[in-house]
Amino acid sequence: MSLSNIAIVVPTIRSESIKTFLNAWKTEFSKCTIYIVEDNPRPTCDILRKANTNIKHYTWKDIDNDLGNDSWIIPRRTDCVRSYGFYSAFKDGADVIISMDDDCLPPSDMASGSFIRGHINNLTKKSLPGERSNAWISTIEGLKPRGIPFGTKNRDYNFMISHGLWLNVPDLDAITQLRLHNNHAELSSLYRNIDQAIPRGMFYPMCGMNVAFRAEITPIMYFLLMGKDYPYDRFGDIWCGLFSKKILDKFEYDVFSGNPAVLHKRASDPWVNLHKEEPGYLIHENLWKIVNDCLILGDTYGNAYRNLASIIGQLDGDYFSRLSSAMELWVNLCEQ
Repeated sequence: MSLSNIAIVVPTIRSESIKTFLNAWKTEFSKCTIYIVEDNPRPTCDILRKANTNIKHYTWKDIDNDLGNDSWIIPRRTDCVRSYGFYSAFKDGADVIISMDDDCLPPSDMASGSFIRGHINNLTKKSLPGERSNAWISTIEGLKPRGIPFGTKNRDYNFMISHGLWLNVPDLDAITQLRLHNNHAELSSLYRNIDQAIPRGMFYPMCGMNVAFRAEITPIMYFLLMGKDYPYDRFGDIWCGLFSKKILDKFEYDVFSGNPAVLHKRASDPWVNLHKEEPGYLIHENLWKIVNDCLILGDTYGNAYRNLASIIGQLDGDYFSRLSSAMELWVNLCEQ
């Protein structure tokens, strides 16, 4: 399958940030289509589209005109507005969709072309150097019991998501930010990025600021109802990662996490983040267990996502009933 038609999706509300972003990535993204989803009623960012023919710039007005009565499923005043960019890129026939934030820039030592190439390599590789196979496990130590293959015991990977990481400012929750006093120098000494396949049956904290996926799974890559109109925020990408991983496990597909990394420049205000995140903490502690324990039915991505939506709709509260409806509408739009 060709993976040559690359779409970059980035939400923004900051004119200077998106201009800096576009300038920094100009060479790297010259052969990509860039979908900018401005989280405002009408354009306020002067992006000079006439001089950049590979840029598509959308606002709430475009979303409402395009989706009509269904436009409510694209939340506002939240980075999850980027879902409209996913939808647009998918409808335009993209092969790969890369989700980014407007404060993510190329590291100074990044070779030209290596960012796109890194994600494409991740989505096409079948093995990882030095990683032990998860296809067979011995029942004893010291000797190999009867039945262990003499030859290869490796299972090929089939990656659908390439989850890139970050340099400078990692993606942390507000409690951790406050505990570490948001000290960049201290943070950089406390963590390191690792390349790994996320094991089947396990979840991972998916961050929307640098993640690529094969466009065919767009029906399960919906960033959920968050922001000013809903009780939760800053869990849209996390819960999308939870839901999509459950479905990819069902179809025996894989997730890669690691390089390529981007330089994350801006540290968000931890007190603002705490206010946004706090309502979701307790829900998150239970939601992942519910998703883990449920049986997903369906013979396609869309049908599996519909089945998961029906399970989510049975949870207590108006939010989950509305979220269930939004998830179903998302699939319907993708399948039209």
